[in-house]
Formats: sequence, structure tokens, C-alpha cells
Amino acid sequence: MEITKTLQPGDMGTLNLLEQYGEQLICVRYRVDEAAQKRYTTVELIVNEKEFRRRSPNVSVLIKVKYEETSLRERVKAAGARWMQEEKAWLIDYRIAAKMKLKSRIIKKVVKINA
Repeated sequence: MEITKTLQPGDMGTLNLLEQYGEQLICVRYRVDEAAQKRYTTVELIVNEKEFRRRSPNVSVLIKVKYEETSLRERVKAAGARWMQEEKAWLIDYRIAAKMKLKSRIIKKVVKINA
């Protein structure tokens, strides 16, 4: 199938589709299938919109866990955290810390360049 024409919303030939889909309409394409001897009209639509925040996959954080918080300490270890003796804190991936609702315990972010 070959694309023969791509139109932007508001161009001639898109007005009824623009009325139907509104601001969700991104473009209208005309495609031709030579073998079937058919022309198709397709539309590209926005179907979902979310806030986009870029996070580096190589960001770890140091979090504080008190000595007497044994069950939390075990959960943090099970999630892959490593004890950092000098800092007296646990090093864990930021996303894991966020999922475990430990953001309030973050004391320092650590960006790994080569990971």
C-alpha cells in the first residue's frame, strides 16, 4: 500500500474529519492498494496524553534507614540496595526508591556516567 497524499487538519479534504475528531486529529492520509484497486483514507489521532518527564536510567540515590528499622532494611536489601559504609546509607536505584515510597529518605542523588 502506497501513501499518495498526507493532509494536515484544516486542509481541503479534511474538514469533515476535523469536525468529527476535533483537536485529536493529527493528519489524514490517502493510501492506494494497486493490487486490490482500492483507495483508503486513514487518520492519525491522539488517543492519550500524559505529562512527559525524562529520567536518567543511571540515577541512584542514597537513602537513610535507621538501625532499628529492621523490616524496612530487609525490604531495601531485597530490592537490590547496597550498603555504603562511608556514607552510612543505602545506595538504591531512584525508580525503586520511588516505588517503595522512600523519596523522603533520600539524602543524595548519585549519577553513574558509565553504567
